[in-house]
Amino acid sequence: MPAPTFPNYLKLLARNFGQQRGTAGLRTPMENRFVKQRKTQSRVLIQRPLSYLVESLANYNSFMTWFRTDIAEGATWFDWTDPVDGATKSARIVMGSLKDALVGNSLQKWELSFTLETWSA
Repeated sequence: MPAPTFPNYLKLLARNFGQQRGTAGLRTPMENRFVKQRKTQSRVLIQRPLSYLVESLANYNSFMTWFRTDIAEGATWFDWTDPVDGATKSARIVMGSLKDALVGNSLQKWELSFTLETWSA
């Protein structure tokens, strides 16, 4: 069964976009006060805080259904297109934690904020 695909009707908001790379190394203090360092992993998890704009109540409800069912409240990996390099990557929502907030005075616009994690290449 193919992985679910991140909805294409969401608009990325650049103001919160960033990334934090996990560590791939191990540091060991030595008796001579030098620190030995070596690579221990071939890939690391990269976490990206993101915010997306949803521009209709129908799309908000569609996203919430996708979140609850297709990706099991954020626990399941899904295909996501990285806006930096355009590559499709497997991603999941860290701890299934999702913040949604109204934008403006109607139920039509919503901002969704969460942290995605992907594996480095």
